[in-house]
Amino acid sequence: MTSREPLRDEELWQACVDAQEQLAHHHSQFFQQVRGKNEVLSAALSAGHWQRAAALAFLADLHDDLALLPQLVDLAMLPGWASQARRAIANIPREQLVPRLEEVLTAHLDQLTDEDDDYYALWVEVLAGAEAWALLAQLVRAARASPNLLLQDIAARVADSYGALVADGGERPATAPSIQDVP
Repeated sequence: MTSREPLRDEELWQACVDAQEQLAHHHSQFFQQVRGKNEVLSAALSAGHWQRAAALAFLADLHDDLALLPQLVDLAMLPGWASQARRAIANIPREQLVPRLEEVLTAHLDQLTDEDDDYYALWVEVLAGAEAWALLAQLVRAARASPNLLLQDIAARVADSYGALVADGGERPATAPSIQDVP
């Protein structure tokens, strides 16, 4: 009876590379052959951890459909999924994304209360990541009008970080600040 020797570093790495290659192949097959893509992805976004993670990874890499935007925004409001959801949102072409994002934001703003400072902060990240400057300016105005000092602080930090982008309602300078610049 012989014992198996542990895999060498190179073998472990090659297994990771092989898995990525297989994943790319399966993504391609799914994208090219699936008939009910949005239905499958919508169900996966609502399912358990691995289903959701796989759907978000797919959407961030290969997909740019607006139909899933409301679900993606909802996930972007959950700290555990926010980063992946924002990447998927940013994958949607800006000219299609911004008008639809405005509809979603308007519906959400009507439901926000002055106690929703975490929610405002997450919306800042979504809108900045999507470069939806006019919408970010709208969010800043709503936060400034709040009696909640935390919301007013969020508005001030966004205005400091994004300056002319939110003051001018979307005129884009040569370089835009990074989302990571917002404290």
